[in-house]
Parts: sequence; C-alpha cells; structure tokens
Amino acid sequence: MHRAVFLDRDGVINAAIYNPVEGKPDSPHSLEEFRVLPGTAKAIRMIRDMGFLAIVVSNQPGVAKGKCRAELLEAINDRLRTSLAEEGTRLDGVYYCLHHPQAVIPFLNVHCDCRKPRPGLLLTAARERDVDLSRSYMIGDQETDIGAGLAAGCRTVLVNGNCHLATGCGAPQVRPHRFADNLLAAAEAIESLEGEGLWRSS
Repeated sequence: MHRAVFLDRDGVINAAIYNPVEGKPDSPHSLEEFRVLPGTAKAIRMIRDMGFLAIVVSNQPGVAKGKCRAELLEAINDRLRTSLAEEGTRLDGVYYCLHHPQAVIPFLNVHCDCRKPRPGLLLTAARERDVDLSRSYMIGDQETDIGAGLAAGCRTVLVNGNCHLATGCGAPQVRPHRFADNLLAAAEAIESLEGEGLWRSS
C-alpha cells in the first residue's frame, strides 16, 4: 500500500484571504486572489521524494454559499498544476468537499461525511489510491484539518504560520503531533518523524 501526505489547500499551499465579514480566513474567490505560498513546490517535491503521495483534501464551500462559480475550482487547480510543474513536481490527487449546512444551493446543503473535521475526504482518497492511513500524515492550518487527520488514523502537523488569521488556532482542541511555521517546515518535520521511525510505534 502507498503512504500519503494529505494537504489542506488554503493557508497551507496558497494564501488564505481574510474575510472581514466572517472574521476568519477564507478561500480565494477569483484567480486574481490565488497565490501559491513560497516554498510550496519544494515541500511537495520533498514529500514525493520521501515516497509519499501528495494529496490535497480541502473544504471548498464557496460554490455552495454562492461566493464563486464551480469553474473557478478547476481554474485554480490548473494554475496550481502549472505552478508546480514549472518547479518540477506535482500533486497525486485533489479532493474537495463542496457541501455546507448553510448552502444556498439545495443539493449542496447537506450534512456530509466529507466536510472536515469528518474524515471522509481522506477515507475516499485512501480507498481510491490504496493508501495506508496509519502510515500517512495530514498537514493543515485549522483544527478541522487536524481533527480529520486524527479521525482517519494519520499523524498530523499543524501549520500555524497564519494562525493570526484564525480563532483558537494557537490552542487547538485536538492536539497535533507536530507544529510547523509553513508547509516546507511541515515536510521537514515529517522527514524527522520518519527518520526516528515514530510511525512504527502507533
């Protein structure tokens, strides 16, 4: 079976956009707002060089809330793929939850199993890509990411470089295995954990 590093998107791979109305970080809702964070390609290349699949698992309720069109998600995926390819790396999969319990689009207004902190996205990716979750990792910048990773049986790294944007991020209710300032530091933390063989003790 494969091992994987599951990656949240906004605030980890690309810059989150602060939403003053909701008082928290949000997804970019236009291509102009989408900006890949420094070190992202190097981190993903490092993850894949360690033998892991690099898989994005992200809550993306913008369409459900009427904030953007569905085409934007694919346009952002294309831009991200191009950006990573220019630096010699790639993702092995992208999984989005489009649902939200307050969606304005009826068929997306559901309480689903894929919206983090529920582990559905990770479970689906693991099933489709033959991933051993007990030997895999989840990297995210929110408690919901860590909760999903723990629920799926993964080790977890909380990227807290953008915690000033979030509420409660500095003292998560669910405890990650490691903290890191950014995605590259998270990849280095995983390299350290792998070197210590700590996953074998779980």
